[in-house]
Amino acid sequence: MRKLTLYAAAAALLALGACNITKNGVTRVSGSSGTNQATPASTTTPGKAAGTIDENALAGEWTIVAVGSTQITDREEMPYINFDNGRFYGSNGCNILNGSYRIDGSKIAFGGVASTMRYCPDVPFEHDINVVLADGTSYPVKIENTGHETYIYFLGGSGQKLLTARRHNMGFLNGQWQVTAIDGQAIDDEECNIFFDIAEGRVHGNTGCNYFNGSIFINPDRSNSIELSNMGVTRMACPKTAQETAMLVALEQTTTAIQGSGNRVMLLDKDGKQVITLLRSEIQKTDK
Repeated sequence: MRKLTLYAAAAALLALGACNITKNGVTRVSGSSGTNQATPASTTTPGKAAGTIDENALAGEWTIVAVGSTQITDREEMPYINFDNGRFYGSNGCNILNGSYRIDGSKIAFGGVASTMRYCPDVPFEHDINVVLADGTSYPVKIENTGHETYIYFLGGSGQKLLTARRHNMGFLNGQWQVTAIDGQAIDDEECNIFFDIAEGRVHGNTGCNYFNGSIFINPDRSNSIELSNMGVTRMACPKTAQETAMLVALEQTTTAIQGSGNRVMLLDKDGKQVITLLRSEIQKTDK
């Protein structure tokens, strides 16, 4: 999860060498045939995106997963866009982008867009992303919630999807959880718990013996992704060594979190095996 300090770094890079991205009111996006389709940015079809865009629903970082009909997957540097109170920054998979945006009902208008000028021959979708996020363009936008994910679609004049971005909604994990099972073995231990802070990318808790803390990573390429790393553990001796070892191993193996019924969450490994079962603690702060 990127911090807003990246915005300052992006601004510094842009000051060193950037160019405006302007397409004279015409966007060109590759379709499934690989040919370019011209779409006047000023001509849109009313009703393609119902309602008014909520700034709170828009705010934050979105991973760009498709341009036109071309899917973007399995890349070390995924393109993304981050909306922050009238300003945006992001990456087209090669260069840093920076500019402003304005919400106009169900549309988003971009302005003052600039980009760094690295050459990346292995990023074929770079140009198409630049075209959509270009200075002076305006698009109807549709936002949909699907499970633990939200998708945002930038639409063309005939309603076609020009750009698709995805944001994980892992906020359901925020707060305190009681560990009720590890690798299928029931755990009856009030001291065994986990606290997630998705916004800060931090996790901490107690194995029933020692305190631990670490970092949270959400893989933008995978649905329901959560990985726990950089775990630090205190070293107090206690009779629950087997429980502690099993829990720490399970946390390291966790790659996915799924909401269950009855205020429960399941943490799964890469093979889909349930390694930890959590129950929402009764006393905790309101979810973020």
